[in-house]
Amino acid sequence: MSDTPLDVDELRTSSLQGAILRKVEQPAEGVWAFSFEIAGFTIQCPWRIVADGAVVLGGCDHAQKFGLPAPVDVMSETMRWLANRTVSGVEVDRVTGDLSIKFSPEAQIDAFNNSGGYEGWSLGTREGLQVFALGGGKLAIWDKRITTKC
Repeated sequence: MSDTPLDVDELRTSSLQGAILRKVEQPAEGVWAFSFEIAGFTIQCPWRIVADGAVVLGGCDHAQKFGLPAPVDVMSETMRWLANRTVSGVEVDRVTGDLSIKFSPEAQIDAFNNSGGYEGWSLGTREGLQVFALGGGKLAIWDKRITTKC
């Protein structure tokens, strides 16, 4: 575990680069699980999708009617907005632990690490990198690729 500034370059360059979103689930109230073929990403804080120059969806929109014929299904709407886009980059704010996953063509998921005590999001890759956004903006990082056995 490390509480130094994230090995952000590793996260940016290899963790999700080129990945495609395969599935979104809500395993519990306020918890969102995003599955990519090479990683899993869980959000437990406020989040949104920005595409086509506007906020098009937020986690808080789930089951809201907004005057529509049926309530918003965030899982299907997320897939509608992001299913055919590839991840072009990942950015982590070193002060707040906020996360932005960038897609191409232009879209992004923003996760706002909004607690001084609770974990806001986590990311785990098949290669063994795990990153947790801790309360207060710190990050905890485990990387089994560089962990030595005693």
